[in-house]
Amino acid sequence: MNRAISRQGTATPQRRGARIRRVFWAIFWLMFWTGGLVLGTALGYLHFASEGTVSRAVVAYITGETKPDNAFPGKRKLTILVVGADENRDNRKRVVDSMARTDTILVAQVDFVNQRINALSIPRDTLVRIPRYGWGKINSAHALGGPRLLVETVSNLLGNLQIDHVVIVSYKAFEEAIDALGGVTIEVEKRMVYHDNWGDLHVDLQPGVQRLNGEQALGYVRFRHTDSDFHRIERQQKFMRAVKERLKDPSVWMRAPQVLAAGLRHTRTTMEFEQLLALALFARQLSDDQIRTETLPVRDGTGTSLIVKREEATQLIRELGFWDTDAYSYAR
Repeated sequence: MNRAISRQGTATPQRRGARIRRVFWAIFWLMFWTGGLVLGTALGYLHFASEGTVSRAVVAYITGETKPDNAFPGKRKLTILVVGADENRDNRKRVVDSMARTDTILVAQVDFVNQRINALSIPRDTLVRIPRYGWGKINSAHALGGPRLLVETVSNLLGNLQIDHVVIVSYKAFEEAIDALGGVTIEVEKRMVYHDNWGDLHVDLQPGVQRLNGEQALGYVRFRHTDSDFHRIERQQKFMRAVKERLKDPSVWMRAPQVLAAGLRHTRTTMEFEQLLALALFARQLSDDQIRTETLPVRDGTGTSLIVKREEATQLIRELGFWDTDAYSYAR
């Protein structure tokens, strides 16, 4: 030990410099080859995990295609209609109608410049003018005319708002994506029990903090048997915040191939996969203060219909920044 110290003490500056350089390059090459092995393994895994779709996105990420400026050129803001659609089934649980009523309707505006996302939930029983069909509940627009009519209806409802993209998520996509995430931890507020064989919805949850799997999570966000649609919207927004927290866990990103592949198998959208990844990466780096979720103000109408509170709706939509002008007035 003393001999070693003595030799080190008598080493010339040139020898010490050479030794440091050798150590540096040894570490460099070790990191290089290890990194190459890890990257190669990861790309291969991603490729086989999702038949090339995710590996395509990884390449896009490395080359910068998932940056907002490249994914959505010329766009300062992006308005997206996100829909959760019912699926009517027969007694064998087979889907017999994919153009069914919409269970969840949310308009999200992504502001790339100000680093914000503002989202507005529209209650499914809101009474609106459906183009070419007259007055009806907004959740029936999709059943009457598919995504195109739903976009037109929502746009008219919100003062001719331009909707850039649409994402229609089936319940199967939601369920499989949550399972691929390894579940989501959330506090269930109360005992929830409900069974709907026709809609293939079965809810049986105890109150308290717990990790929900895909089927349980779907029941949690859809349940409204003993309360209103407003309570369900609150649960949906609460659940989205819980998912965002779950995504902060580094281990979750190892499951990204399964999550993305599961979600895309049962999702219809006007966006490319790279664009979806760009939005996910953008949302992930935002704090809770940079994401605002609200519900369209409504009041009770005839039967189960809900009537829009026009003045409150106008004020809220202006606050959310959906329009860059004060010329907006709520659609009548």
